[in-house]
Amino acid sequence: MPLLRSVALLSLVTLTLWGQYRRVHVHEIMTLPPDSLAVGSLLSPFVGDTVVLVGIVTVPPVLDPATDRRPLLWAGARWVTFLRDSNPNLTAYAGINVLQADTTVQTTYFDRIRPGDYVEVLVRITNFPTSTDPLRNRLGPTQAEVITGPQARPVEFVDYNVPLPEPVPVQISDFYSGPVGSSVPNIERGSRYVGMLVELRDVVVVANQPVIVISDDAGNQMYLRDQSGYFTTRAHRLRNFTPYPVGQRIRRLRGYITASTVGGQPQSFMITPVYPDDVELGTAPPVITSVQRDRARPFPRPTEPVPITIGVRQGDHPLTFVRLRATDGGTDTLTLEATHQGDTLFTATIPPYPAETLVRYWVEAADTAGTLVRFPVSGVLFYKVLDRPTRIADIRQTLNPNGASGYVGFRVVLEGVLTADTSDIPNNGAPRMYLQDDTAAFSGIWLQTIATTDPVRSFRRGDRIRVSGVVAELGARAQDQHVTALTSVALVDSNGDGGFISSGNTVPPVIVRTRDLAGNRQGQLPAEGWESMLVEFRNVIVVDTNADAPSNFGEFHIVDADLFGTAEESTARLRVETDDGATSYGTRGTDGKTVLHRGQLLDYIRGILFYSFGNYKLVPRKDDDIGIGVGVPSVSPRPSRISGHLVGEALELPVPEGVERLRVELSTVLGQRVWRWEGIAHASPLRLSLSGLPPGMYVVRVVSDRQCSAFPIILLR
Repeated sequence: MPLLRSVALLSLVTLTLWGQYRRVHVHEIMTLPPDSLAVGSLLSPFVGDTVVLVGIVTVPPVLDPATDRRPLLWAGARWVTFLRDSNPNLTAYAGINVLQADTTVQTTYFDRIRPGDYVEVLVRITNFPTSTDPLRNRLGPTQAEVITGPQARPVEFVDYNVPLPEPVPVQISDFYSGPVGSSVPNIERGSRYVGMLVELRDVVVVANQPVIVISDDAGNQMYLRDQSGYFTTRAHRLRNFTPYPVGQRIRRLRGYITASTVGGQPQSFMITPVYPDDVELGTAPPVITSVQRDRARPFPRPTEPVPITIGVRQGDHPLTFVRLRATDGGTDTLTLEATHQGDTLFTATIPPYPAETLVRYWVEAADTAGTLVRFPVSGVLFYKVLDRPTRIADIRQTLNPNGASGYVGFRVVLEGVLTADTSDIPNNGAPRMYLQDDTAAFSGIWLQTIATTDPVRSFRRGDRIRVSGVVAELGARAQDQHVTALTSVALVDSNGDGGFISSGNTVPPVIVRTRDLAGNRQGQLPAEGWESMLVEFRNVIVVDTNADAPSNFGEFHIVDADLFGTAEESTARLRVETDDGATSYGTRGTDGKTVLHRGQLLDYIRGILFYSFGNYKLVPRKDDDIGIGVGVPSVSPRPSRISGHLVGEALELPVPEGVERLRVELSTVLGQRVWRWEGIAHASPLRLSLSGLPPGMYVVRVVSDRQCSAFPIILLR
């Protein structure tokens, strides 16, 4: 009797504690309303809510809660699972990704759940990947995060060993049409399978670095995510795994539909196999293991042939040919049969081409089963023929869509002017230096130095130097490593100058606009061309104090002044990074730096254009790179805003003391500009006639030399 009374009391307490939250099933959370699908949004109406989520566990967060606490799925230091709706007949909107971020909290019992457990979990509905850009943010599917704070509650086990449904058959075209990187997600169809176990059949691997890409025979592609420890080469691996070779057929692929980022860009739909038997391989194809040319000759001369060494490993069937194909970009393509040198080694030689020719080449191999593979899978390898000294643009200009140089691993010699030294971008003890030899696109490069005693670090901004270095692609994360840099940098002597040529040189900044660079993907023009170069934005306005609130990574947004307060603002803004440089401006307000607020006018802001964490961003060097608008305070209290009102059919604007020239614009609520006035405010209030405009609601924007403000009006007749 005491035991029964204790159980009854526990059930009553649990019911009381959970009763304040709505109890919802997976299908309720994941079903998207028509208006969300119409605008391409994956965000559930429940995002932001705390609920009691009901569902069936399909994947264990840890291998064994008692004996092996390694995670099966990796999402950083988190526990991850999927819940399936309790209705086994549902084949859409019936799965959700659930994670617990703080694994030090074990009172939730989340680490103890096993496949087949029917559970109730207190969660907050969120989405991932997230973005401060609302257009990008809505591409992050809905997920659930276990509550671990003061509100934390243990998982309720309703039942055990519930049978799990079979995976849902799908096609890649349900998620994407066309190749990765250029395709648009199919929100209407793909959203149905988020968080669900699905099955693809008869697909082929078309790329395996840095992420495996699979394709159907129609050319539709998607990423295979390495979240499971059984399908990764990263530290969370649970077995020795080698990425499938290009050309590998996969008869059957089971996995969960998840989301992440690749190269900093959100990927709404990726397939995540969990267990080794989720993948059934087909026939093994030939594998082109390497294609190399002489590292001592990055830029061959017009008289030089170029030998190419090729490594090919036979698959399940004998090889029929290995060939190299080359072109100068014209209509003719040269085909060269490679000579077998023994084992897996083949060679072919590209004949000489004229100076300034950009030679493109690739390798093909086939077997007796008719399987044809190509290296690279898409695009081409390339080199430029030169009879002159190398310029930075020769290295930086590329045919690779991600912006990567075609000369990675080659040592080159460059001469240019330092646009940033170690005191300009100290970067928390890992300073970045930049060299530039022109103001045309692709004329800047990052010089990576490691040791504090490196002789290159002794030079200052404005010094013209001559260096050699090995071309590399670097970045803050593996998926960001497409910022071209010189590593292992050394000074190159000429006639006893020790590599130092002159000092006091100036490099004028390239004038750019936020609207032209905002939202550019990695490798996309025009941003890729200005990467690592000194650029300047003029007449821009601060959009926010912190671009990543509530997190804070030292960045804020700016936008062209004429777009501030308009419908285009959110898609035309650009990030400014304040932690890397040596300015007195920041975003935290607790480190002694000055915080700029929304509406602050900047006459100019210049610096080095950088790429990290999925965004191109400006890195100002020192305070003279930031021109604060005259007379506008840069810290709280925020500057007063010009606001007006209607008097009949006239707009009256009180003009603050000291303000003379104004620009006044009227736009519809959809952002279409319909009226504009610019001139000198001779008196206050300034009275402007709006006669002739149709009645309706408008947004008024007032721009002065001090600030920009916006407010709505309703014009009646």
